[in-house]
Amino acid sequence: MAASRAPQTTRVFDDLIGLLTEIRDGYANDAKRFDDPLDVVEAYRYVGQLLSVASELFYEADPERPRFASIVSPARKFQGDNPDAIYHFARIRGDRAYRVWGTIEEECYTSFTVHGQAPDGALAGPLLGDVNDRDFDVNDDGSYEVIVSARKHPGNWIELHPDAHSIMVRSYYQLETSAQNDADVAVRIDIECLDDVGSPDPLSDEVFAERMAEGLAFLRQATVGQALPGAASSAPFVSAVPNDVAKPFSFRDSGLPVPGAADIHYSMGRWNLGPDEALIMTGELPDGVFANVTLWNKQMQALEYRNRTSSVNAAQLEFEGDGSYRIVIAARDPGVPNWLDTEGHREGTIFWRFLLPDTDPPKPECVVMAIDDVAERG
Repeated sequence: MAASRAPQTTRVFDDLIGLLTEIRDGYANDAKRFDDPLDVVEAYRYVGQLLSVASELFYEADPERPRFASIVSPARKFQGDNPDAIYHFARIRGDRAYRVWGTIEEECYTSFTVHGQAPDGALAGPLLGDVNDRDFDVNDDGSYEVIVSARKHPGNWIELHPDAHSIMVRSYYQLETSAQNDADVAVRIDIECLDDVGSPDPLSDEVFAERMAEGLAFLRQATVGQALPGAASSAPFVSAVPNDVAKPFSFRDSGLPVPGAADIHYSMGRWNLGPDEALIMTGELPDGVFANVTLWNKQMQALEYRNRTSSVNAAQLEFEGDGSYRIVIAARDPGVPNWLDTEGHREGTIFWRFLLPDTDPPKPECVVMAIDDVAERG
C-alpha cells in the first residue's frame, strides 16, 4: 500500500473502521443489549444517524468561525430528542468572544447552555453557564442579541469559561402541531466570532484528523459507551420499577452535575408490555411554560412521530372534565384519546419534561391493564 499523503487523517479513518466493527459486535449485535430483531435493526439505523451527527457537528466544526448546526430531526434522532423542540449546537473556544443573535417567534422557551468538553466524548460536557429568554432582554419584534465572552459586556451577556467547548440552544414549542412536523416552524439564529480571526486556512491533515477524532469519541460514547438498556441508574428522576415513572426532578440548585437543562423537571421510566396490555398514566399538569411526554426506543430515540403518535404536549392533550389527563401507552389503538403508539416495541422509555413549572410537578400515576378494558374503565 502506498504511503498516505494525509497520514494523520488516515490513522483516524482506520480507527473509524475499527470502531464500526466494535460497534457491530459490542453494540448492535450484543444480545445483552438487544434481543428483539426490531431493536437490532434500529441499532444499525441509529449508528448511521450518529455518523451524520459526527460529520456535521464535529468534522465540519470550526470554533473560530462557528455556525449553529441543527442537532436532531425526524431523520436524525439521538440521546433523548423530542418532536416539540429544535436543538442547535456550535463548537466554540474559551479564549474567544462571540455574538449570538436571532428572533423569537413561536417559541415558548429559548435557552443557551455553555459546556466544557466531555471526558468520555459525549456531545455536551459539564455545564459552565446557562441563560434563558426570561433572563435577557428581547425586543418588541422578538429580536435579541447575546454576547458570550470572558470579559463582562453590557446588555445580554453569558460569561465564557476558559474550558468552554460548545454552546447548545434549546428552542421549545407548545403547539398543536409539533415543531418538528411543521415546515413553517424554524429557529432564526446565528453566531459569529467577535475576534479578528481572518479567513480559514485550507483544510490540513492535522486539523481534520483532530476534528474526526472528536467525532469518533462521540460515536463511541453514544454506542458501546452507553449503559445496558434497563440498567440501574443513579439519576434521581429515573424509576427503577418497570411500567412506572419517577417523581419529577430538577437539577437547578441540586448541587448535582447537570446532564440536561437546569430549567426542566424530568421524569423517566420504562414500559414493558405484552401485545394486549396498556399502561395508563394519569395526573394533573402544573401551570408552566411547557410539558410533554415522549416514548423512546432502546437507543434513546423518539419513536416515529410523523406518521404515528409517540409524543404529546400540553397543547395536544385532551383533558378530562376535571382538568386531569389520562394517557394510554399501547401497541394498538384502545379507542380513547391520548394514545401513544409503541410502534411494535415490547419495551422502551417514557420521558416527561416539565419546563419552568409554577409548582413542583406531581408524579404521574401509572397502572397496567388489558387494552380491551381501557375504554370501559374510561
